[in-house]
Amino acid sequence: MKNTGIFLAILLLAPVSVIADDHFVFAHRGASGYLPEHSLPAKAMAYAQGADFLEQDVVLTKDNVPLVLHDIHLDGITDVATRFPDRKRVDGRFYAIDFTLAEIKQLNATQRFNRKTGETVAPKRFPIDGYTYQLHTLDEEIRFIQGLNFSTGRNVGLFTEIKNPSFHKAEGHDVTRAVCDVLSRHGYGTDKTSACWIQCFERTTLKRLRDEFAWQGQLMMIFSGKPTGADGSDYDYLATAEGLKELSTVVDGVFPNLPRVVTWDESGQPHASDFTASAHKAGLRVITGVVRRDDLPKNCPSIDALHKALFSVAGVDDVCTDFPDLSVEWLKP
Repeated sequence: MKNTGIFLAILLLAPVSVIADDHFVFAHRGASGYLPEHSLPAKAMAYAQGADFLEQDVVLTKDNVPLVLHDIHLDGITDVATRFPDRKRVDGRFYAIDFTLAEIKQLNATQRFNRKTGETVAPKRFPIDGYTYQLHTLDEEIRFIQGLNFSTGRNVGLFTEIKNPSFHKAEGHDVTRAVCDVLSRHGYGTDKTSACWIQCFERTTLKRLRDEFAWQGQLMMIFSGKPTGADGSDYDYLATAEGLKELSTVVDGVFPNLPRVVTWDESGQPHASDFTASAHKAGLRVITGVVRRDDLPKNCPSIDALHKALFSVAGVDDVCTDFPDLSVEWLKP
């Protein structure tokens, strides 16, 4: 396998740590603070750093294959504009749904970059020219993680986001069904103890998983900014105490962005909102993030202060982070 050495090196970078008090570390697109997001090396590094769950954002290819990719677009992370210059849409963007898996496998992926200037969006992270990789499918990533679980004896789970189901539906594709089929084939979703969360911005999708696909595993609603889908109109309502109680009939947890749970005043003191308390009252688990060492919230003095505010002030259950090692280190006994 190409670049085999980097996998072996990454697995030896950090010892496995045990998370204390039932608080879990969710690796945001892998160890994306150190390596290109969603690359298998980033997943291997997060695994070695002790993360409990590894995230997979999933979109569909033209031939209905679930692909691990943060956006519905291929530009900004691959060389698609160079290899297939005539395949952009009228908006100038290159959509994964317009390419077969065989075509996507021809692309070179890198650290995320500004598609207009070509410059990296995270200048202090892994360089664009440091490593190129091939995009992979959800099936390939699951087999990779399960292989690591087999060889290490651990049970690191999946944190699978179904990306923009409404967009896929408008394109004539059912991303929800495709993702559910792959996860079920690998043994996930049979009960709440299976090491897999499905997350989505759209409540209708999460409800469909329960009602139509009889998904028995854990589901999570994302609250971050404003969604671009069918549930946009009631998004703010769902974040209220009443809305969270209603949501709890479908999902097991919620994923608010950092400002929804805690903010800092000009003196650097944290102040928690009532979101976490309302979610807990509704019986929902709260995971929040994304923790970024190089992009701290306004007035937050340090990443240590961020972790302390999340767990000791806001009272969240889990954290999603670009830097799994730092969150594991803060949480371990």
